[in-house]
Amino acid sequence: MNAPKKRKLLIQIGIIFALIFIFVTPVIVVIQITGNLGTYLEAKREHLTPILEHTANSLIKNGPVFEWLLDMWETHADELKEFLSDENNTVVAYPDEVEDLMMKEEVSMDEVNKLTDDDKILFSMLNFKIFQMNLDLMQYSKENETIMIISLKKENLGFIYDIGHGEGLLELDTGTLLGEKLWQDDEIPDIMNEYVAGTRSDITFERVEIKKAQYYSYVGYKPVSLSGKPRFAVCVLHDWSQYHTSMLHRLYILVAVSLGIFALAAVVLLAFVNKVAIHPLKSIQKTVRTYMQDKDSRGVTEAMDRVTQKNEFGVLAEDISDLAVEIDRYNTENARLIGEQKRLETELNLAAAIQKGVLPADFPEEQEYVLYASMTPAKEVGGDLYDYFSIDDSHVGLVIGDVSGKGIPASLFMMITKKLLKQYALAGNSPSEVLRLTNVALCEDNVSDMFVTVWFGILDLSSGRIVAANAGHENPMLRGKEGPFEMFRDKHGFVLGGMDMSRYKEYELTLEPGGTLFVYTDGAAEATNKEDQLFGTDRMLEALNQDPSLMPKELCETMSSSIDAFVGDAPQFDDLTMLCVRYNGKKGS
Repeated sequence: MNAPKKRKLLIQIGIIFALIFIFVTPVIVVIQITGNLGTYLEAKREHLTPILEHTANSLIKNGPVFEWLLDMWETHADELKEFLSDENNTVVAYPDEVEDLMMKEEVSMDEVNKLTDDDKILFSMLNFKIFQMNLDLMQYSKENETIMIISLKKENLGFIYDIGHGEGLLELDTGTLLGEKLWQDDEIPDIMNEYVAGTRSDITFERVEIKKAQYYSYVGYKPVSLSGKPRFAVCVLHDWSQYHTSMLHRLYILVAVSLGIFALAAVVLLAFVNKVAIHPLKSIQKTVRTYMQDKDSRGVTEAMDRVTQKNEFGVLAEDISDLAVEIDRYNTENARLIGEQKRLETELNLAAAIQKGVLPADFPEEQEYVLYASMTPAKEVGGDLYDYFSIDDSHVGLVIGDVSGKGIPASLFMMITKKLLKQYALAGNSPSEVLRLTNVALCEDNVSDMFVTVWFGILDLSSGRIVAANAGHENPMLRGKEGPFEMFRDKHGFVLGGMDMSRYKEYELTLEPGGTLFVYTDGAAEATNKEDQLFGTDRMLEALNQDPSLMPKELCETMSSSIDAFVGDAPQFDDLTMLCVRYNGKKGS
């Protein structure tokens, strides 16, 4: 692996880890923010709930009077604002009737109604101030919390009154919000409408976020009914903008620390990857390329021994080293086998040439008879045999046989059989005796248990009579002077080389002048096509009878062509041998 490729691989790995970090970090941040914020707001909910409960209970100790006070605040909102903003109103002397009522713990509406209109307004404003002071004394109002009441009266729905002296909503555009309507009529929250309709009466919390103003609050509402109707809602607003800013600050620190850790981890990881993966991979690649050029397995083994990593690359290095050794062993063995194969091919070619030389190649076209034979082996050398030879001036021996098995052993057995048959025939023996003597000779020392089927006949040239014997061979086919070929079912004896006690029977055939004898091995009848169908003797007779008057050579060629057309591309499994004799009659007759 060259340097540019190595850098490219490291960059790709770095990009992968960076993408993983980019996708994972936001998820972690969101989980952390959500978890922290949820915990924080849950704590605030537990904190604000008793404030809502206590404030609501303290406001409605005297329900009728407080309901009257709400109406007064809503009716004289502007005056209430001015009163609360006047710093001197705390030292002004108030009418005795107003001071007396202010000193009482409980005030009835009858006592309130005795006041003049101006005193009623003053009494309501002083009570608002007292509510604020009491809440301050109870320490419910803190720097980031505001306690308010919101009118639920239909005609004044949404009016809000600050009674807690907090910051909160007081910093919004509506100023102090004292007697101001918090929402437009078409913007009133569903919570307020549900309170007015009486379909909700529980304490409810909601989050309010104004991101442009960087304002974040958590608001709790508790509705209160007076005279059987929803009249106001106590509202506690907690401003957590500072907490939001602090949380963002911690988030920025977390991201910065994470980036630093990621950068350090990436450097360490890339160095580790380079050591345990890229470096050994580079060494393995270089070694493989070197081996492809010089085919030196020793160099591969030495190089792979230097890859000491105890991981997949170490295992790969061992496998490559073993593979290189095995390839060298295979190449050596393959070279030996190729030499052996060439030697066998040479021997087979020599055996085929010897076999071809043993079988007759020159066929007579004399006045008395015409003969032709052919042998097509399934392998380089075959086990079939044919022969013809003159026994005397008026007799000709005819032989065709089929040895069990294929190849050189069958070819050797075939040549021995051919020699024995000719030897015993030239000694003047009859066909049956020739087969018997040959069988006895073949059975001696037949350690390979091979055998051969043979048809042997002696043709009398003066009369056309054939005396023949059959040792397990195929039935011959005959044709008279005129007419078609027909199968002659002769008497079969046992194969030669099987049992030394076998005996064979003779029979006679007579060929008229113009008659033809056709003998063959089972490779013709048992030729098989792709559908595993046999050519069979019926198709053989059909091929011979296409033109039965043809001379022996043409008849053999016609038979071969018919078999080839039938077999097609299917392989040849057996040797194919044919011998054909046409008897013309004695010379001068």
